[in-house]
Amino acid sequence: MTEQLTVEVSAGPVEVTRGGEGPPVVYMHSSLGDTWWGSWCDELDRTVYIPAHPGFAGSGGYGSIDDMEDLVFHYDELFDALGLDTFALVGQSLGGWIAAEYAVRWPRRVDRLVLVGAAGLRVEGAPVPDMWRQRPPELAELLFADPNQPLALMMRSFDRSDPPPEDVLLPFVQAQQTTARLAWNPYLHDPKLPRRLGRVTCPSLVVWGAEDRFVPIAHGEEYARLLPEARLVRVEGAGHLPLMERPAEAGRAIREHLA
Repeated sequence: MTEQLTVEVSAGPVEVTRGGEGPPVVYMHSSLGDTWWGSWCDELDRTVYIPAHPGFAGSGGYGSIDDMEDLVFHYDELFDALGLDTFALVGQSLGGWIAAEYAVRWPRRVDRLVLVGAAGLRVEGAPVPDMWRQRPPELAELLFADPNQPLALMMRSFDRSDPPPEDVLLPFVQAQQTTARLAWNPYLHDPKLPRRLGRVTCPSLVVWGAEDRFVPIAHGEEYARLLPEARLVRVEGAGHLPLMERPAEAGRAIREHLA
């Protein structure tokens, strides 16, 4: 059973989904705005907190967040407001980048780190396609291994003569605008992050879709190399978003890591 919280911080209200029982886990969602309770959360036997980034879902504060530095300080304030002292931190794609940036600044608060298809690095010979040059159907092909995955089907419908309803289209556009504000320049990476990853003090798990065509698995290998205590797990049959495409497999890997 889940509940919706609205937590006020200096940037504005933050919408938080909370569910489960046990030690706390915070999930940082991707740029697709997956702020809902995913079936992978049921694998954890933990209390899972899913805050919506500023400009996503019901969270405000978009105008107060100019870059990644602003965002991680925003989240530190949120965790204080939620009464979270130490917790496990899980992030997927854009959320994985946010999780990594948070963990290098407040390593003592993060007792386990999980990066799932995380952006944030620039790896020579393994470029990330420009997401803003892709039409939604093309982006769906980069993100998902299964063309019939529900979100992939929705994104492919954007090019049809019968457009999706406004309540579907507007959140997608808003999410892209928020992501651009955080990740436009430099594109989807922080040049300082690689040399800071050594500050992470907790065990880390790097989870990557074996068929990721958006952020190549070389990025996962680099995260696993740079983090002091990390291992890399490949999820077969998954593209860039294993928590959506293979939630049971990815959830079990995370559960084992948290244990």
